[in-house]
Amino acid sequence: MSPRVQQDADYGNSLHHDPDFKGPRRNRSCTDIICLLFFIIAMVAWVIIGKYAYQHGDLDRLLVPADSDGRRCGLDSDVKKKPFLFFFDLTKCANISVLIDGCSTTQICVEECPLENWTAMKYTSGLQPFDKEDIKKNIICKTDKIVEKINSLEKLKSVIDNELCAPWQIRSSPARGRCFPIFDKQSEPFIKRWNPHKVLHNVSNWMMNKLHTVYNAYLSGEVKERVVEDMIYVWRYLLIGLFLSMFVCLIYITLLRWIAGLVVWLSLLGIVGLLSFATYFCFNTWQYLSQDPDHTLVNPKGRALRGKLNEILNKSSTWMVLLIISVILLLLTVVILIFLRARIRIAIALIKEGSKAVGSVISSLFFPVFPWIFQLVCVLYFIYIAFLLTSIGRNTFKVHGLNSNNSNCVCKNGYKNGDMCEVDVFQRECTAPGSGGPCVLAGCRFFQQESESFITYFQLYNLFSMLWTLSFFSGVAKMILAGTFATWYWTFKKRDLPFFTLTESIYRTLRFHLGTVAFGSLLIAICNFIRSLIEFAETKLKKYDNFLTKAILCCFRCFFWCLHKFLCFISTNAYIMCSIHGKGFCTSAQDAFSLLMRNVVRVVVVDKVTDFLLFLGKLVVTASMMIAAFYVFHTDELRLLDNSGRDVKLNYFFLPVALIGLGTYLISSIFFSVYATAVDTLFLCFLEDCERNDGSIDRPFFMSKRLMKILGKKNKKPKHN
Repeated sequence: MSPRVQQDADYGNSLHHDPDFKGPRRNRSCTDIICLLFFIIAMVAWVIIGKYAYQHGDLDRLLVPADSDGRRCGLDSDVKKKPFLFFFDLTKCANISVLIDGCSTTQICVEECPLENWTAMKYTSGLQPFDKEDIKKNIICKTDKIVEKINSLEKLKSVIDNELCAPWQIRSSPARGRCFPIFDKQSEPFIKRWNPHKVLHNVSNWMMNKLHTVYNAYLSGEVKERVVEDMIYVWRYLLIGLFLSMFVCLIYITLLRWIAGLVVWLSLLGIVGLLSFATYFCFNTWQYLSQDPDHTLVNPKGRALRGKLNEILNKSSTWMVLLIISVILLLLTVVILIFLRARIRIAIALIKEGSKAVGSVISSLFFPVFPWIFQLVCVLYFIYIAFLLTSIGRNTFKVHGLNSNNSNCVCKNGYKNGDMCEVDVFQRECTAPGSGGPCVLAGCRFFQQESESFITYFQLYNLFSMLWTLSFFSGVAKMILAGTFATWYWTFKKRDLPFFTLTESIYRTLRFHLGTVAFGSLLIAICNFIRSLIEFAETKLKKYDNFLTKAILCCFRCFFWCLHKFLCFISTNAYIMCSIHGKGFCTSAQDAFSLLMRNVVRVVVVDKVTDFLLFLGKLVVTASMMIAAFYVFHTDELRLLDNSGRDVKLNYFFLPVALIGLGTYLISSIFFSVYATAVDTLFLCFLEDCERNDGSIDRPFFMSKRLMKILGKKNKKPKHN
């Protein structure tokens, strides 16, 4: 048995000629209706969850800090005019137990963060005479009434010992609504000058190190603040850059319509040129840094993230690694150009045919923007609902300040330090020994916000619905475009192509085949959902550092990644077959898979090389925009595009460059997806054309003359008597 016959036996018989088949069938019926009903029910449930989250959620709970009594600074009525959170003793937060028990120091809302360094210990130690006006001006207490009652040294000591007032404060700046000390030349002398008197021993170098620990712990918050600041400066530039990236994509795609070969080869040569320059630059930099250890490429001193990055860039080993990577990528690209040049020419021909199809239905080029808008709305809805669900919950409180022997506070109900508590219960059951009044040194303080258990399930369903919806809109776009390009292919005389080809394909898809898209997108969504759970589990299990666990998770990740790629491949081709023949998902997937497997060599050679070339095109467009963005943002004076016309210096210039690159890549992916769908559709139609027809007068090929010439096919001409 010949290999071809054996292959047909394994993957079904070749398609037979059908004289009535002239492209996408007109007589159709609805496919996979049950899946469409499931999708509608799922979307209704998603909306219901969103309504619940909107009614019960409050985003301010996530964004606004709360004091020790659970009041939200700047929002709740008692602290409406006090938007910042101040810590009495921030050193108590520099402990790993903060993650479990919260920060044990008193936290209050203040109108503004401390503007000067000040300590009450200069009075309590007797080094300076009691100064009532200075104390009232600078001391920070839980309430203004407490400040008014400080009329003697004994009263000052009492309010500090009872944690009603802060014993000291360092000049601070607000970050994420919290007051954090400013570590500069003014702060350190303020602390060190008290050391000779041995009065502020606990506020000396040890305290500075403690506060540095806290400061570094919240450093990510400061980075976020700077990122937000940069985004406020450059958001207009980002919008302009994204619009320009769309324009560049259109230019690139327009060039592909007429000179696909030249553009593709220039893209490949451009990649070679960029990699060659990268290799040259990395080698020179490595050589420069290796010659003298004192050589530096950039200023090693910097703030936060930039300083760490500069430190890495000044290491010669960093540039050696980059050099090796550049050389490997350069060699791989050159090898591909040498050994796959013939196959690249075939792929270029397919891109030209796809360009002709897109050029015949120019509206198809802009159509993916609409599904992308729907997908963007779904992502924003998902994020909004996720934050709202996160904000749903109740404030929880923990007991703080109880001594082991209960000498400072006695609780009749057996409260112990660290126990969960209720404020009213604590005030009723816990009293100060002797006086029987309210506890002063101990209290029931705000710990965190706690969510109900069902919120977790809502979050998971929110994630799954988002994944399903994204896959659904992507599938709808693919099927509509596939129907459009299939109509172009199966039109024997291309000038007879209907004017409303895209509109007809939209109608067929929405009228008959949304269930099929729901079926395929459901499979992809389930796979992506499982992959998301695996990623989440991996982040949770990292702390155990177990080799067996890592190996198992790695195997799962690899398996579901492969499964995802396979499902996307099957679904795409099933959508194409469904758009042509109007059959359900399972039948279309089986027919497409059998057809492809009967021509597996052509699939690997043509289809995948084409995908690779389109990917290179996206890289060229993205790299061009990132280089342009680099020259715009890498400057000491960036002119703001607002009425002020101010010049500013960005904290992280590489951030807008990265955002421009990411946005350009996403936009180019949308536009190039049209070409990818066109090539996939034309290739599948070509394979079916080869099996149904033989080029005879009764069974002519529908493919273009250029494609027939490339593949060695031709139609026989009728003989004229």
